[in-house]
Formats: sequence, structure tokens, C-alpha cells
Amino acid sequence: MKIVRGKIKELAIGFGLIFLLGVMGTSANAENTIRIGLLGPMKYMPGKHVLYGANLAIEEINEAGGIMIKGKKYKIAVTTADTNEILSLPDAVSAMERLITVDKVDFLVGAYNSEPVLAMQEVMADYKKIYICPGSSHVRQCERIAKNYNRYKYFFRCGPPNTVFMGQQLSHELMMVIEKVREELDVKKPRVALLCEKGLWAEENMKNGIAGVPKDEFEIVGHWSVSRTASDVTAEMSAIKAAKPHIILDVISGPVGIPIARNWGELKIPAVLVGADIPGVTLAHWQATNGMCNYEIVQTSIGRVEITEKTIPFYDKIVAKTKELPAYIAADSYDAIYILKDALERAGTTETEPVLVALEKTDFNGVTGRIKFFPKDHKWPHDLMWGPGKVTWVDAQWRDGELVTVWPDGKARLGEKGFEGLKYKGTKELELPPWMLKYWKAQK
Repeated sequence: MKIVRGKIKELAIGFGLIFLLGVMGTSANAENTIRIGLLGPMKYMPGKHVLYGANLAIEEINEAGGIMIKGKKYKIAVTTADTNEILSLPDAVSAMERLITVDKVDFLVGAYNSEPVLAMQEVMADYKKIYICPGSSHVRQCERIAKNYNRYKYFFRCGPPNTVFMGQQLSHELMMVIEKVREELDVKKPRVALLCEKGLWAEENMKNGIAGVPKDEFEIVGHWSVSRTASDVTAEMSAIKAAKPHIILDVISGPVGIPIARNWGELKIPAVLVGADIPGVTLAHWQATNGMCNYEIVQTSIGRVEITEKTIPFYDKIVAKTKELPAYIAADSYDAIYILKDALERAGTTETEPVLVALEKTDFNGVTGRIKFFPKDHKWPHDLMWGPGKVTWVDAQWRDGELVTVWPDGKARLGEKGFEGLKYKGTKELELPPWMLKYWKAQK
């Protein structure tokens, strides 16, 4: 009996030591770990691409030894949360709160839809957590930092450009197509149909986009609105075809982008489909539309062109790992992780306030361009700077299963002299759809 008790005592001591060592090891590992929470609608393209871009950056950083802070290496640990933000604002808020309170993350990266991001900013502010957003663009998110810096200062937008800048890009995109229609069809004032999903960012971008082009350059033939989750837009696309536009300018972020492009191709509407179609930048879009998106022009953060020396290597890695083209939010999420690493190393600590100050001083050469944030005394504090020499984004066109970059094309338009000569290596000239050319030439 004494022998048994002695063995039990030895085992208890042994297990106690193992437990203690395990706790000490976990504590040590925790001390050497920076926890990042990744947010997004994981059942949809934007959420998947947040993971594509962020996880690639994290993998590269960890394989290279991690983040160096005052001579000590930190590895990055990841926790993901499905915001379900396309369908539910409360789900998005709950996802962020859970990452902070349950998963105990140190920093937050992700999300893409403007209304939920505005709500998630409140959670961020309540818990004083640095939040880098790679997906949402409404200008209001940074305007509120200017109004109440101490509460909202933890928010940084590393992409996309805000709705004012995206509207300006949409203006350049529209003007480029107007010039092409005028050149090839000899139409002095092309007819334009406006197609917009219902939502803050889309409506703001459309408003800014058409306001940026002089009214005597084009004629609006109608304005159509659709739900971002609509699966059938046959009625709207048929009505647009009947209006006989030369150009369809769309602003779309949700899955409705697929039936729009598919109907456009199936109906052979003799008009250029151009604008911001977020689902339209992936290979899945080509497949889901059965190639009917051929010649569609879309906005995105990068193409397979030399924006910086990092752009094409990143692009090719994403394609190799995922068999998918990187959507804008993949590139922005990748840059977000490296921006955070850069700020942490410059701050020399993981403490929130010093890291925040370091982020404000960001001047980083990423895959999307030179990334800098507006200072805290600007009307848009912590917002991404846009334009030549910074982040410009690109316009790309589908050509037989390949997405090719067509803008910036080296031409200055709408008073933006900085775009003169700006043309990334690998950029091609846009083409009007062949069926469109055939139809309008036959009308003469």
C-alpha cells in the first residue's frame, strides 16, 4: 500500500512538473507571439481573399524569423472570424467583439463592407484596438477620426482608396472609354447607362464618378439600382439594352456582379461594361459567367504589371497557391500585414499607443504602390493617400480568360497632370467588344 501511495505521489509530482513546464512553455510562447485577428465574409470572395493575402504575408514573415522588436523575435499567430457582413451587420459586430474578448487578439485586419465597418469601428474604439481595414472605402470612416480623434484614432485604411478617390478613378475610367468610343465609332456624345447596387459606398462612388466628368462629354440614358445579392437581373439588363447606351457604368461589390456580366454577354448588349465590379476581378468570375464577361473592364488594386518590384512576385504566388487571381482585398490585406510589421519594428514595442504613432508615420513600398496615410490634422486622418507616386489602383479588362491591365495608360485626363506618362510595364490598350463595334457601325 505504501509503495502504491509512493508511486501515486511520484506521478502527481511528475504530472505537476509537466503541467508547470507546459504552462511556462505556453506563457513563453505567448510572450513571443503577436496575435492578429482576420475578419471577413468567409463564405464569399472578399473574405476568402483577405485570408489569401494576409496568410501569405504571415507565412513569409514567420518563415523569415518573425517580427524583430528590440532584438527579440515574435511569430504571428492568426485567428479568423466570419463577419457574414454581406447579410448581417450584427454578425459583423459580434465577430469583431469575439476576436477581442474571447480570442484576445492584439491587432485586427480585414472586412470590406462600409456599413458594417462603420459599426465595427465602435467596437474597435470601445476596446482601443488598432484596426487596419483593407476592404472598405466610404470616406465617412476617416472623417469621423477628424471629428473625434481620441476615440477613432485606432482605425487605418490601407485600401481601397476612399469613395472620393475611387470616384476620381471611376471618372478617369469613364473618360478613357468615352474617348475610345468617340475615336472608333465617331460618336461625339456617348450614351451612358448607370447601374449601381444599393449601398453607401456604391452610391457615393457613382455620384463622385459621374460628377468628375464634364456633362457635355456624355449623355445619361437612365439609372438602374439592384440588390448586391440579386441572382437575376434580366429585367434590368433588358431595359438597359432597350435604352441603347454605348457605355454601361456599374458600381458593384456583391455577387450580383456575376449575373450582370453574364446577362451583358448573353444579350450581346452593344455597350462597354465598365466600372467597379468587385467579384469581376477573379477567375471565378470568368468561370461563373461562362466567359460572358469577355471585354468587361473592372477596377482593382493591382494587375500583373510592374507597379513596384513586389507586385508581380506577389501576384504569381497567389495564383500558384490558390489557382485564383488576387482580388483587390488580397493585395491590400497582404500589404496591411507588412505595414503592421513595419510599424511594430519601428515602435520597438507591441503597446498600442507607440504602434499607433508609428503607423501614422508609415511610408511603405507595398505591392499596391507607395503606401502613406494622411496625418491626424487632415480632413481624412489615417486614410490611404491616392494618386501618381502613391497608390493608384488599376483598371483591367477581360480578354479570353485573361485579365489585362489597361489603365493608367500614360494619358493625363480631367486635369490630373500627374498621370501623364504613368503606364506600368505590361499595360495594354483597351479594346471595345467586337459585337459592339459591329452593331454600331451597321447603324451608319
